[in-house]
Amino acid sequence: MLILKGNFIKLIVWLGLFLVCQFASRAEAAPQRAPDVVAAEFYGWYLDALSADQDPLSDRYAIFTRYVARPLAARLVERLKSGRPPESDYFIQSGGYRQAWLRGVQARLVRRQGASAEVQVTLGQEERTMRVLALTMVLEDGVWKIRTVGLAGNDVFKSSAEQPVI
Repeated sequence: MLILKGNFIKLIVWLGLFLVCQFASRAEAAPQRAPDVVAAEFYGWYLDALSADQDPLSDRYAIFTRYVARPLAARLVERLKSGRPPESDYFIQSGGYRQAWLRGVQARLVRRQGASAEVQVTLGQEERTMRVLALTMVLEDGVWKIRTVGLAGNDVFKSSAEQPVI
């Protein structure tokens, strides 16, 4: 009887719209991950890729761009295409990485203001081998991404706008 009157089709359409709205509202309500959480996740992945003798920029570009702001990724790709190898790795600010850094990646939110944040990342746990980095991050398409990296203690946060990105 319902099928004959067209009510069945209306019911299916209404139910479909209801389910779409429910899923859309849940997707919008997904909590945004904090910048320090994203930074720690990035460095864990990045160091794992380096230890596996992979180049995160060329071998894992899709994952790389989940964490790195578009302008920085574009500049790093351009530098890679230039053919001259960099003297040091931009993200660890060093000519090589230490195995000890894999055992402890910690990130701490220093400051967050609107769509930008400053995060301090510590690689390693032993004071003699640890590396402390200062990141500026930007909210890009609803996700925190790395905009600049420098060594902590070099007034990176105060003058990050003046420093060259690469």
